[in-house]
Amino acid sequence: MRAIEVRGRRWLAVATTAAFLVCAAVVLIPIAEHSGWPRASLLRLFFQPACHQITDRCLDLGAGVLPICARCAGLYAGGFAGLLMTLVGGRRVHFRFRWLVVAAAPSIVDFGLGLAHLPTLPNWPRFALALAPGLLAGLLLADAVCEIARPRDTGTSEPGIT
Repeated sequence: MRAIEVRGRRWLAVATTAAFLVCAAVVLIPIAEHSGWPRASLLRLFFQPACHQITDRCLDLGAGVLPICARCAGLYAGGFAGLLMTLVGGRRVHFRFRWLVVAAAPSIVDFGLGLAHLPTLPNWPRFALALAPGLLAGLLLADAVCEIARPRDTGTSEPGIT
């Protein structure tokens, strides 16, 4: 684990804020629809490129179904948690890519069962299984944001550069 530099912390705060806004929109869209806000349904279109939005596979928190499926909701929530953990902890976490594969395996199996027209998990377990790979993806994203924001050595120590 490495400490996050000031510039990386700023960019990570921006990424974490963006992830929070996306997660908040997921929850607020059905509330806005339920409250009668006329344009709320149009906001669902924002999530359409990333999710199938099949109503039977979406969580309902009481005001209406979320604009994304339970699995996507778990991935988004886990990703936000990973970004937030890195920002609050102030340390970049490194792990092997195979951990992400292992964490995603139960969701991949459930997805495969659905493709084979076999019984799949209900929505809340599907959400819970997606939290772990979402968290690890958030940690990877946080590490990437910090790496991109890291100042580079701009010295002219390479031959041929003056």
